[in-house]
Amino acid sequence: MGEPNNVLNVYMSNAERIHSVLEYYLEEKLPPDWSICGADGFYTVKNSKGKMSHRQRDIIKRVKIGDSCYLLGIENQETINLIFPWRLLEMDCLGYERQIEEIQQKNMDDAVSFGKEDDYKYRFRKKDCLEPILNLILYWGKDKWKEPVSLREMMKMAGLSSGVQKMFQDYKVHIINMRRIPEKALQAMDSDLKYVIGLMKCAGSKDKYERFIQENREYFGRIPKSAVDVIDVCTNVKNVRKYLTFTHPSGAEEEEADMCKALDDIMKDAEKKGVRKGVRQGVKQGVGQVIRALVETCEELGLSKEMTVDKVTKKTSLSKRQAMEFVNQYWC
Repeated sequence: MGEPNNVLNVYMSNAERIHSVLEYYLEEKLPPDWSICGADGFYTVKNSKGKMSHRQRDIIKRVKIGDSCYLLGIENQETINLIFPWRLLEMDCLGYERQIEEIQQKNMDDAVSFGKEDDYKYRFRKKDCLEPILNLILYWGKDKWKEPVSLREMMKMAGLSSGVQKMFQDYKVHIINMRRIPEKALQAMDSDLKYVIGLMKCAGSKDKYERFIQENREYFGRIPKSAVDVIDVCTNVKNVRKYLTFTHPSGAEEEEADMCKALDDIMKDAEKKGVRKGVRQGVKQGVGQVIRALVETCEELGLSKEMTVDKVTKKTSLSKRQAMEFVNQYWC
């Protein structure tokens, strides 16, 4: 959890971005009637001691395609988690448990009749069905997530026969390494993920990310705040933010900023600092030449180092320590 997780959850709650990652992972176009809406992914549970605790999905959406529906759980990860298969299993168990309890309660409230094929004891009819839950893990970290990507990879089964091993249930984790999405796949996306992830790929080089922003001025000239937040927490391109001014244009879903202008302002500031630094260096060099001539004169007159330091201090605005440094530098 924490700021990166919260920022990524806000950014990836957008339907267009979810559409992009689903099409990429499935390697197929979603049907035109594909749509999503919010769902509740907050669960209250009791541990073995009866103490209440909570589980919450990062993002949970109900996907509708025609007359069919399924629940889509999205988890954003910036670090590798070695118990993630179990975490997903737990979340899905809670999700299915809630569905069963809701069906049971509805059957009781409606006073439905149970036939021989139904389960009267658990108030569940044969025709009652659960909505399937699909999980997608969006991994934003730099290191490659290799394993575990299934529950079986967390198990120690050495010494067991292959027949016994096959009987253990598995639970697969579907992971997208966001920073490793190929360029061709990024360009095929219909959302701004192509720009945000594209910038992440360039973030190690100042020249590369500045060129990338300039080449995509149409987007970065009006970049959404949620995208700026993701760039902030996932890259080292942090000095740009203090130059951004956020506005909320009419018709826009969220606040926007002009990152191209920010880069221009950074460049202007850098030029001004360069001029000021050059002036300071010039003044310092000029002072150094004056002090050098004074030290050489004192030496010719036979004055000691201590007396020369006193002379330099009186003739300049330097402290005694600074004057001593100059005298030591020019004293023969």
